[in-house]
Amino acid sequence: MPSVHTFNVFADYFQFVVQDEESKDDFASIWTEEALAIQTAFGKSAVCPGTLRNVEVPVEIVVENSDPHISLGDVDHAVEGSIEVQSGRLVVMGCTEYFPDAPRLHVHPGTYRALAVMTGIGSIQNEWDPANDKYIVYLWPRSARRPKLLKHWKADT
Repeated sequence: MPSVHTFNVFADYFQFVVQDEESKDDFASIWTEEALAIQTAFGKSAVCPGTLRNVEVPVEIVVENSDPHISLGDVDHAVEGSIEVQSGRLVVMGCTEYFPDAPRLHVHPGTYRALAVMTGIGSIQNEWDPANDKYIVYLWPRSARRPKLLKHWKADT
């Protein structure tokens, strides 16, 4: 049974962070040209999904025991990579939020695949108006992999 955690996160700079509590990743350096192209940055122990609005957005973190069964037809954008969570504590926050106050999730220490998806993109009229976009990160124990774009929300990409 998956464990689902919901948050409203201020997506300052059009992103949010899911990271090991003890991550040493340099968030300035993980936003490479490749990460910008796929709208998701992966470090060794963090994932920074991009958002399409620079406001508070709904975020779900879904922790599974095995590969999630996600239909790419049901999402607008999907990127898969991996993160290490050696501390067993995940921090979920906007990139400018106060780290000590950010919510934590407890998971088994280890390496996780991370699938970052966006849904509801078509409901966005502009970044500050209410919309039905949602940002979900699925995590499950699995070996590490390089980030891979599975589906891009832009039709011409």
